[in-house]
This record gives sequence, C-alpha cells and structure tokens, in this order.
Amino acid sequence: FTSTRDLVISKEMDLRMSPEVLDPSTIPTDVKFVIAHCGSVVEAHKFVLAMGSPVFMKQFYGLLKETDEMVPVKETNKESFAVMIDFLYGKEIDLKTKNVEELFDVANVAEKYHINSLMDAVKKVVEDYPLKEDNVVVCASLALQYDQFEAPSRALLMNCAKFLKSILKTVKDFEAFAEKYSETGLSDVAFKLQGMMSKVPHGCKDCRFGKVITNIDDISKGDKVMFNPESKEPDVNDNLRGKEITVAFIQHGPRGVIDATEAIDGYRNDFYFEYEGSFTFLFCKC
Repeated sequence: FTSTRDLVISKEMDLRMSPEVLDPSTIPTDVKFVIAHCGSVVEAHKFVLAMGSPVFMKQFYGLLKETDEMVPVKETNKESFAVMIDFLYGKEIDLKTKNVEELFDVANVAEKYHINSLMDAVKKVVEDYPLKEDNVVVCASLALQYDQFEAPSRALLMNCAKFLKSILKTVKDFEAFAEKYSETGLSDVAFKLQGMMSKVPHGCKDCRFGKVITNIDDISKGDKVMFNPESKEPDVNDNLRGKEITVAFIQHGPRGVIDATEAIDGYRNDFYFEYEGSFTFLFCKC
C-alpha cells in the first residue's frame, strides 16, 4: 500500500531530478498567486505544485479545494515565494547568493507548504554560510530569532560556534571578545555563543581540547596549554592564571617539571605539577 504522502514525496523527487520529463511551459497556467506584501503575481500549474507539496495537493485537489484562479499569499515576499515555485518545477536555484534573513524567508515558505527537501537545502547552505569576525554574532542572533525553523536555526548556530572557536585561541582573545559585546544589545547572544563552543566536535577520536591535565605523562613537548594555578607555595601567584604556554621541556620525576618557551613577566618559568596546580589543553592536535 502506498500512501498519498509517500506518493507526493516520490513525485517531488522524480520531478526535481528529471525536470525534462515534464515541460509545463507549453501548457497554460491555471493558478495565479497574489503576494499580499507587494501585490505581485506569480503564475503556476496546480498539478506541478501538488506533486511537490502536500499542502498544495490538499489546496487544489482536496475535498475543500481552491477554485479561484487568484489565490492570495500572506506572510512572505515575492522573491522567496518564487524560489519555492522554481524549486518545485525542478529548476536550479542558488541559495548561496542570499543573506541569512533571505534564507530564513525561504525556510518560512518551505515550512508553510511542507517542502522538506527545500528546508534541507536551506539547512545545508547555512551550515557553510561564510562568516567573519564582524558578522558572526549578528548571524547567531538571527538564528535565535528564527528558532521556529529548528533545523536551519540550529545549523547556523553551530556554524557560528565553530567559527568563533577557530578565532578565539587565547585568554586575551576571549577577554577582547567579551569586552567588545559586554555593553551591547548582542551581549546575551555572544555569551550563549561562547557557551556553545564546547559542543563543536573536532572530528578526532580522542580530542584533547579543553581537557584538564593532572598527570605529567599526558603532556608532550610542543603542546599548547593554559596554566591553572592552585598555589601551595608563596612565590606562585594569580598573575600566572590563564597564561598560554608552549611546552619546551619536560622533566619526569617526583615534582613533574615542565618549562615554558617564552618568558612570563621577564622570567622563564618552571611549573611543578606537584605543588602548583594543573594545565588545560588549548589546542587539539587534529
């Protein structure tokens, strides 16, 4: 038994993959959509739309089918509606040229007419949406604003978190980022985005990013780590907290000594696991 839903999905895929099978251009259109936002008219064929959307199937061929030739369309714009129509006709559409708000406008019509494959196309684009340091928080804010479209919203947020993780490498980077947005309307978004960075996968089996090291055997020459002082000696103070260290030397023994490659406050420093605390990996080798 094949349900109507299965039939609709199957025909949508067939039409998009092989648009040459059906050329409706020689057949007069039988429906006109009037975009309430601007008054523009978009013409189409009912049977083509019904093949790709269960909403159009019900609207044009259901028990209470639409009989008027002019059909009003609300809560969208001509550009996004036209993208959806072209998509159902199997035409090539380039979503990569659209900005974030335009992409969510397309997501809106995809959800309204239950076109899952179009929603998937939007999600794929926002997953790789080009980000910069100046727009990453704004894009994250838009993702939260349009969170009713769960899949693309979440995909864009993770894209933003991944990008942010790639540019915030040191404590100073984090401090500068926090200061930049601390007294702006985007402060909550920036804070949430920082919190999401820990959820970004590295793609390696045993990722060490953010792992706290308490055993000297777990650290290697060349590793970049951050010092977490828990001083048990009077000459170790909090001005070392959060210092980025590249490990240059390791001495195994009862005290577990590692040596920093760069001077801190004018001195080269030895750090002792036994007395002074732990370290956190700042970078993953993958």
